[in-house]
Amino acid sequence: MTTKWSTTTGKRGDTIAASIAVAVGLVGFGLKGAGWMLTGSEAIFSDALESTVNIVASVVALAAILYAQRPPDKEHPYGHGKAEFASAALEGVMIAFAGVVVLIHALEGMARARPPLERLDIGLWLVVASAVLNGVTGGALLWWGRHSGSAALVGDGRHLLADLLTTMGVVGALLLVQWTGLLWIDTATAVLLATILVIVGGRLIRESLSSLLERQDEGDHAKLRAVLERHAQGEDAVICSFDSLRHRHDGRAHWIDMHLRVPSKLTVSQGHEIASMVEREALQAVGDGTATAHIEPCDGRCGRASCRK
Repeated sequence: MTTKWSTTTGKRGDTIAASIAVAVGLVGFGLKGAGWMLTGSEAIFSDALESTVNIVASVVALAAILYAQRPPDKEHPYGHGKAEFASAALEGVMIAFAGVVVLIHALEGMARARPPLERLDIGLWLVVASAVLNGVTGGALLWWGRHSGSAALVGDGRHLLADLLTTMGVVGALLLVQWTGLLWIDTATAVLLATILVIVGGRLIRESLSSLLERQDEGDHAKLRAVLERHAQGEDAVICSFDSLRHRHDGRAHWIDMHLRVPSKLTVSQGHEIASMVEREALQAVGDGTATAHIEPCDGRCGRASCRK
């Protein structure tokens, strides 16, 4: 028996959220770029470079979400959901690459004479405005991505929140430069931000590859076991036992397989009804997808009178 369950509301929301992320990336880059041109700050340059990654990553995430929403076909019978994990992995590569570029630029800056930073007051306000924009958008994307099961939006949300933290570091460093006049603080901040970008990018790559290799989600596993145990215990139990519980998810779509043992005296129709009920509740617990329950006769080891031969 196989049960399918899906909703289109989350899919429309994913597309809208990804489109907003692209717009926010463009505005954020404009603010930071203007701040860099006004001040000549290495730290703002590194932050602006990360914003270019935000733009590209958001465009890639939007494309991946649109592709992942395509229905299964002959060549892709399990759908196209893994495109979101590939998008998140690519975003991790871009973040790490941006960190390497920033590090090289900062080290080159150490080898040449640095002019004093100019117009820090206006530059700081521009950077702060971009930080607020990224923080609000990143938090919203992370919440919605987890709610809808979109790996691409989760990756994009984490990136924007990481951008918020690095931007606040830039603001703090520039305030120190303004108060002390020590230009090396600006360069040192750029080096620190580059290191953070490489770490964040590497972590995102690792998590995305783990999902592409179909690692089981521990949270989903606990929810599914809870559903099965509820039906296998107590006076109202409808199954004797279960095993071979396997599941994976491609973005929002979940694929669940399980073996259910029921009293051998049940009719085929009764076994079908039990399988359909368990499949439906399993999908309600984790989200959109397909659940398949294989019904087997109980061998009597459950101890119930109805199963004793």
